Amino acid sequence: MSVSGPRIAVAAVGFDLGETLYHFDSCPLDLVERLRTAAAAVRRRSGPPPAQVARLQERAAGDGGVRRRAGAGAARALVDLLSAADHEAGPRLETAIDRSFGWVRRRLVAYPDAVPTLAALKARGFLIGALTNVPFGTPRRTVRKDLVRLGLAPSIDGLVTSVDAGVRKPCREAFAWVAATLSVEPGEMAFVGNLPSDVVGAAACGCVPILLDRTGASGDYGQAATVENVGELLTVLALENGGRAGGPGRGGAAIV
Repeated sequence: MSVSGPRIAVAAVGFDLGETLYHFDSCPLDLVERLRTAAAAVRRRSGPPPAQVARLQERAAGDGGVRRRAGAGAARALVDLLSAADHEAGPRLETAIDRSFGWVRRRLVAYPDAVPTLAALKARGFLIGALTNVPFGTPRRTVRKDLVRLGLAPSIDGLVTSVDAGVRKPCREAFAWVAATLSVEPGEMAFVGNLPSDVVGAAACGCVPILLDRTGASGDYGQAATVENVGELLTVLALENGGRAGGPGRGGAAIV
């Protein structure tokens, strides 16, 4: 952990999700067959698949790009394929996305320190938010299901996806949206993420950026502190002014 001086006083803590609170465990590499199966399921249940799904299937089968990129991780390759398609969304396309990602999302696992740390922060009076860039317009309900299944949902007072905000990190507007969802000013919120873009975007918005560096390999991007696991936040953060009575998450159910 790299932090000096007094503890950081904030009323709220925002978190990135992927590779910060959860990660993919093991993913099979047969992505081409998985995409074909997903497209076939959409065809059976919803009529002919949208042109976007057909293009994905054609591209995956045609150039073998998925297999060449398997070393970069199966999940990342699938995200790349889906992100390459047009960003036109409709009910059938959402169904296709859900079915294409379903087998991957079942392999999401929370880091061991995530659930207990969020619960401890909330018990101490912090407001907890989450901000995530989602691939190819993934529906909010899909992300929420992940948070529920992983046991993170009860501690999260506000969830914002890039679809909700209309912009992606590191755009400052996305971070401002999380702060507004928690009814705090950006300067009253720390934001924790594992990428330089998390630090840069949070700082641009006026939040207190904290870099999560689980590998010890990252540098200085202007973060206020660096932690090696989210559990260290319990010693880095102090609750500003004793919290805000009556705010979201105070004695009630989390809102996601």
